[in-house]
Amino acid sequence: MKKILILGGTQFVGRNLVEELLKLEKYDITLFNRGKTNPDLFPQAKRIIGDRKTADIEQIGGQDWDVVFDISGYWPIPLEKNIEVLKGRVGRYIFVSTMSVYDFDTSSSVPATENHTLLSCTEEQKTDLTAASYGQRKVACEQILQKNTWLDKIILRPALIVGRYDHTDRLYYWFHKAQTQNAFLIPEGNNVISYTDVEDLTQTMIQAINVQNHFTTYNAYSYSTSIRAFVQKAMKHSGRTPELINAPPQLLEKYKVEEWTGIPLWVNSDYLTIDNSRLLQDFDLTLNTSDQTTEALMAYYANSLKWRQPNSRLGAISLEKEKTLMDLLRKDV
Repeated sequence: MKKILILGGTQFVGRNLVEELLKLEKYDITLFNRGKTNPDLFPQAKRIIGDRKTADIEQIGGQDWDVVFDISGYWPIPLEKNIEVLKGRVGRYIFVSTMSVYDFDTSSSVPATENHTLLSCTEEQKTDLTAASYGQRKVACEQILQKNTWLDKIILRPALIVGRYDHTDRLYYWFHKAQTQNAFLIPEGNNVISYTDVEDLTQTMIQAINVQNHFTTYNAYSYSTSIRAFVQKAMKHSGRTPELINAPPQLLEKYKVEEWTGIPLWVNSDYLTIDNSRLLQDFDLTLNTSDQTTEALMAYYANSLKWRQPNSRLGAISLEKEKTLMDLLRKDV
């Protein structure tokens, strides 16, 4: 029975992964985390409680691991220590990175392959705690793994991950509006980004345990689509027909509505798209479509979340501001 160590494991990607691994009943699973997020989950798995950014990480070096899944590697300096502790004690290291490592050219519509130019990370960014340096820090993490040539590693670069247990509520925000409002603001146009269904990512990670003759890096993404397409699929599922008030980018900019945060998932261009040809070449996957994601999530949101209000930490515009902008747009019609 292979011994698997999971760094993280109780929030979003990790929670989905552990659920699937436990169903297989053929792995000896240990979770290393701080024990703060959903601490009562998975009592059948072994636990090591600690903070990977402290000397606690030395606890994982006392035994051998066939596979380590690193789902919580966001800062390069702690990761370097993690790898030192594991030297000679790990068979394969599977690291969840991100498509945000790429230096995207917003004027190009060509999806990025694994050989696309990466961002660079400054010394200051390596210890930055804000989301602004997320991609740069992941680049630095990847570089640490790459320089340890003794290490058998697979680096997965998912797109925006969606699915069960997604605590960000970025996609839920739109499905909630489609389900509960009679009219709502939506960005004009059909700008697309790449998404990764968490079920696809989970299956990729599980296959990565045993895949042979592999590359080091893979774009692990499912499909590209727009906010509008997701909303229309949600409306079709529910049978509701709320009024969609199209907001031009110029108006959103004028009223200081920020891309990605003020309007979740909105970017005013077709970038953040990636190519998954290498993944489909080496892994035996049948990826979900955006329709399948929508069907599964509409049921999950209705049954498990009961259509609660979206997380206020999203930073999305208030309902009051949304109404003001919709009234302005209606007057212009």
